[in-house]
Amino acid sequence: MNPFDFDGILRRCERLAQRMEMLHLAAFLRYVHDWKKRLLFDFLSGIVRGVGFSIGFSVLGALLLYLLRNMAMSNLPVIGRFVAEIVRIVENNLGT
Repeated sequence: MNPFDFDGILRRCERLAQRMEMLHLAAFLRYVHDWKKRLLFDFLSGIVRGVGFSIGFSVLGALLLYLLRNMAMSNLPVIGRFVAEIVRIVENNLGT
């Protein structure tokens, strides 16, 4: 490429500008510099993550307790007593 090929440089600059527009770089930079909007978005996404984590943990915990209770009811000799004791302790602490 000739260093004085201004048409080629112009074409490359136009292609670069089009690619930057496709990335929505200007909107992203406005978002990065607007600390209020970023703070609100991060706060709300943190709340959503926390609620999702809590619901997921509750569902998995309930499933685990259900499986442990069924194991205890199946009268497995050693495991059954151990699991029954764990379920009893958990139920006493939860108040169910």
